[in-house]
Amino acid sequence: MPIQFTFDEHNELASDILIVGLPDHLNQLQTLNFQDKNLTEALDTYKQKHIISSETGKISSTRFNESGLDIHLITVGLGNLKELTRISAMKIFGSLLQSLKRDHITDADVLFQSFASKAIEKKEMAELFSLQAKKALYHFNNYKTDKRIPYHLNLKIHGAEADEITALKDGEVIGEGIKLARDFSNIPPNILTPKHYADLICGHFEETAVDVEVKDAETLQAEGFGLLHAVGKGSDFGPRLITLTYKGTDNDVAPIALVGKGITYDSGGYSIKSKTGMQEMKFDMCGSANVLGMIEAVHRLALPINIVGVIASAENMINGEAMKPDDVFTALNGETVEVLNTDAEGRLVLGDAVFHAAQYQPSLILDFATLTGAAVAALGEDKAAVFKNNSQAPLEAITEIAGENGEWTFELPVTNTEKQLIKKSEVADLVNHTNGMGKALFAAAFVMHFSGSIPQLHFDIAGPATTHQNNYNGPKGPTGYLIQTIVEWLRREAK
Repeated sequence: MPIQFTFDEHNELASDILIVGLPDHLNQLQTLNFQDKNLTEALDTYKQKHIISSETGKISSTRFNESGLDIHLITVGLGNLKELTRISAMKIFGSLLQSLKRDHITDADVLFQSFASKAIEKKEMAELFSLQAKKALYHFNNYKTDKRIPYHLNLKIHGAEADEITALKDGEVIGEGIKLARDFSNIPPNILTPKHYADLICGHFEETAVDVEVKDAETLQAEGFGLLHAVGKGSDFGPRLITLTYKGTDNDVAPIALVGKGITYDSGGYSIKSKTGMQEMKFDMCGSANVLGMIEAVHRLALPINIVGVIASAENMINGEAMKPDDVFTALNGETVEVLNTDAEGRLVLGDAVFHAAQYQPSLILDFATLTGAAVAALGEDKAAVFKNNSQAPLEAITEIAGENGEWTFELPVTNTEKQLIKKSEVADLVNHTNGMGKALFAAAFVMHFSGSIPQLHFDIAGPATTHQNNYNGPKGPTGYLIQTIVEWLRREAK
């Protein structure tokens, strides 16, 4: 584990390093006491002399020898506490933790009461602190031969109340869910075949409150999962449908379904991608990995809610058995689909997966997919598109939480135009591709067609599922986008 928290009620230092949050105006904080010594006046003096800075996210380091306390002082600027937001708090904590790693600091004490703010409750700050510790310090080097000793950080927390300690532990759990999603997403595609993916999922959730069922290629074909089977049959490694169930409350309470696109590699099939377009296509399963991260957090938090997770996993490759443009296949719901573009495979596997999830009679279906470049063209690489199929879907509640967490998510419409376009086939009931504009809307209409009247939100995370630069949330690569948001929404729903 890269970070470990311990807690102290007696203000006994575990190291010679003390970390303190420093606002623009120290009178915004209660008097800071440590080991029966008032640090407020001395900190203010250091600030006035520009030895330490309150600029938001600014890290300062100095020797502090005042009032009989001789320590190495590290401060992080909090700015104006009245203007502190969850996003700025995450940036502050991320910057602090990454600074500790750069300076090879492995043990430190944290004066937690210095991070109090009227804008954000201390309990909330505690959760964000431990969550960012998991996110900001994430690393993946499983396939490097010149591994260095992993970085470990031991933080002793001073001045945290019982509910804040609980919140710190909850933040760790959510961070572990994001780490799980990132770990799965980073596995190279020659290793993460659909079968191996299913095996890893079964192994991970063994002896937990999560039950896992896997359908192999032969079973999928026999049971009528015609779209998922069609996408995966061009690979030597057949497709898998993985269903995860978590029962946190009474059986008669309808579950919430979480559905993820799990294309472990996407060549485009016969509608083959360009040589540059194929790079990073191992990340075409990030939607499914994020669903797993959500379920990981839900079961470890023991939320009183029922969840069914559905992962549609396949490898979109080319051989003599692979689907071709103009082929027609029968979906699990009995409708026929004309395939005009084999690179529009995500909506096909999601069609069967969403209909399968609907058989559990959920109160809501949420699906997550790196689905279309059109969503990226519309919103950029740092924002997700979301679509709803009816007014009962909790769009506003989820997008509000997403905005608070910096997981920007904006609604794009699905109108009757798109609902009719997906039926514009001369030979089948539905068609999987359009040559016109609005391709993200068309794809969303296709996916949500299979949920019927059940409320559904479709999240196209093609842009923010990965990032190409390091930031306060960790290194470039998979992000675990929307795990934090959906887990928070589920917690509120479970109350």
